[in-house]
Amino acid sequence: MKNLKRIFLFIGVMMLLLPIRQDTLAAEEYHGQPAKNGEIVFLLDTSGSMNSNDKSRFAIDAIRQAVCSLPSNYKSGLVAYNTGIQTIVPLSGGADPMGTQLSSVIYKGYTNAGEGLYQAVGLFSTDENVDRSIVMVTDGEIDMPDKQAKESSRALYSETIKKAKEAGIKIYIVAVGSELNDPNMHIFDGAEMTDGAIFWQGQSGNLVQIMNRILYDRMNLPKRSVGVTDGNGGSLHVELPSPGAERVKVVLTSGQGIQNVTADYTAEEGQITSGRNFAVIEMTRPASGAVDVRFQTPELSGVEAYMTVEYIARPVVNINYRREEVLPDVESKEKSKTKFPPVYKHYADLELSLKDTAGKNENLWNTPYYEGQSVPFCVNGVWKSGTISGGLIPYTLPIDGIDTVTVEFDTSMFAERYMIEQPVTEQLAPPPDPIPEPEPDYRPLWAILGALALVIVLILLWWYKKKNAAVIYVSQSPSSKEPVKMKTKACTYSGKFSIYVVRTADGRDVPPQTYHLFGRNSGRMTLGQILASCKIKLGKIGEEDIIIYPGPDHSVIIMDQSERCTVLRGMEILKKGMGYPVFYNEKITITFEDESTEMEIHYKNLKPSERKS
Repeated sequence: MKNLKRIFLFIGVMMLLLPIRQDTLAAEEYHGQPAKNGEIVFLLDTSGSMNSNDKSRFAIDAIRQAVCSLPSNYKSGLVAYNTGIQTIVPLSGGADPMGTQLSSVIYKGYTNAGEGLYQAVGLFSTDENVDRSIVMVTDGEIDMPDKQAKESSRALYSETIKKAKEAGIKIYIVAVGSELNDPNMHIFDGAEMTDGAIFWQGQSGNLVQIMNRILYDRMNLPKRSVGVTDGNGGSLHVELPSPGAERVKVVLTSGQGIQNVTADYTAEEGQITSGRNFAVIEMTRPASGAVDVRFQTPELSGVEAYMTVEYIARPVVNINYRREEVLPDVESKEKSKTKFPPVYKHYADLELSLKDTAGKNENLWNTPYYEGQSVPFCVNGVWKSGTISGGLIPYTLPIDGIDTVTVEFDTSMFAERYMIEQPVTEQLAPPPDPIPEPEPDYRPLWAILGALALVIVLILLWWYKKKNAAVIYVSQSPSSKEPVKMKTKACTYSGKFSIYVVRTADGRDVPPQTYHLFGRNSGRMTLGQILASCKIKLGKIGEEDIIIYPGPDHSVIIMDQSERCTVLRGMEILKKGMGYPVFYNEKITITFEDESTEMEIHYKNLKPSERKS
């Protein structure tokens, strides 16, 4: 019924605004924020046990990889500890000083993680609007020469965790070697209490992959994946999204090692920084729109390539003016014997774009890469969303009583980073109104529009009734002989799904996910839609044929229409094409068509605080 009211409201608004051309997608409000600056401190365990758990010093190489991959608005520092503090690199030290200090690190002594974490937290600034993180690379629990020193380090570690949490610092722990195999170890408290994460070498991938997961999945640094092709070891051709970039980085990583990296490009400045398992090609104000990279590696399948691009830009507003006459109502027109001059409403048809201010001074969006992309923007304090077409976002603004227009963009959804000089303000200068002309008769047009609106209302009502009239057969208790036909139209979703991927065909580790059902439209859903929303990619193995409907008494109806999937409600196998009710705290187990991937779905109630209308 709520949706039906929305349909009538939409038709009413359409009838009122049909004479006005609408060039924007204004259905959703945005609150644009500039990209936050970041501070990250790498905390490296250099105790003697690392000689056996990191013989090849891959941990040091992984830290260099992460530092070289950071965008320009991130500062990095280093604390290396063993029995005491071996070395400290303050924030803004840069990749070169960091690399020099890391190359001189020696693995020896005990594990004084308390003092190490204390020094790491002390490196951060007090600036506002900054994301702060600590990446701790260690192979063991706190260990000191005597019991008193050990307990003192533990106490300092626990106290410093509280300070990190109060300062909004997230701690990510990378467990190296095989000693950190107990999830209840004291050292893990740093990640758990600060909403960070724990990664085990091997179980969570190699150190190269773990660093990529921390930077791009956890810290959400902007990047765009680019492909790698075979050819004399390996080659990479990268096209920039748009000319005029301020800085470009192409990052190559591989757990099998990368050697002999070369690159062809034209830029004001450029350099290649290489490690055993990574290479970063960094360019400042590239003159060409592409870079070609060549390298050698034992195995191309293990190579990941990312590109980060930074632009310095400014919004551009082109304005075209127009007017529309406001017609008096028929009754007032018939009663009035005086001929009044026409009254106009005035509009500014805006064409919004973004140009670089440090490169070629061109429209950055006038490229195929940005065509059709949606961008939130703000006009005079109101956030809208528009689609780029031909490098421009069109928007119509009523300007009666307005002297200026102020525009800014929210580019946080792009894989590129924009440093934008905004907002921009333009003065409005519409032309004077024309000499009055005879009033046209719009009554035939309104009659046609009214008839058209009536036809649209009837079509929508028919569509709405048909869409919500789903009929399914639901299995009953064993005592019942026949399934019961049930309409799901009156049922609504509630509760949530807790999703656990128990096993995958390729052995991937998929984190548990939660999918809220409460408040969603009462209609048919597929398991494939839910997995896509949770960003779980399993391939085409039957997930689109597991159907879900809302059921009575806060239940959901599960129906298996797949060819070879096996779906269990508890210990009961679901028959193909038959709906089965699932209630709170019941479990569904699914073995997919590849006979390897297995998943558990727990149906649970929502706490009152979790419910959103």
